Amino acid sequence: MKRYAEMLKERNIRPTVQRIEILKFIVESKRHPSADEIYEHLKGKIHAISRATVYNTVSLLSEKKVIKEIITPSSIRYDFELVEHHHFYCTKCKKVYDIFESLPEVPKIDSVEGHKVMNIQYCLVGICKDCLNGGE
Repeated sequence: MKRYAEMLKERNIRPTVQRIEILKFIVESKRHPSADEIYEHLKGKIHAISRATVYNTVSLLSEKKVIKEIITPSSIRYDFELVEHHHFYCTKCKKVYDIFESLPEVPKIDSVEGHKVMNIQYCLVGICKDCLNGGE
């Protein structure tokens, strides 16, 4: 728990019990959870947690670059990984997989049609090998 509190302090985030537990779950789960999945997992564990607390916390952690948002066709998921990587989203089982394979570089775009671009995500969408082989 101390490790997670230190990670928050390094980004000038007050380390409350709720924030520490949310970060811990994202880091340790490796499942790319959505805010709702985080809430469902923690609501029985932390007495004073609400769905709003989870949504506000993941928003803050993302804004402060502690975690990354992964935008998929079905929801926003969250990831903590120190190594730069991409993601694959399965439309059948709805899982998100880390992709460490080298992929074509995403072009650097600062603006498009007058809009300021702040983030470009590389998320591949398709059917995972487990589903292709008769899984879920």
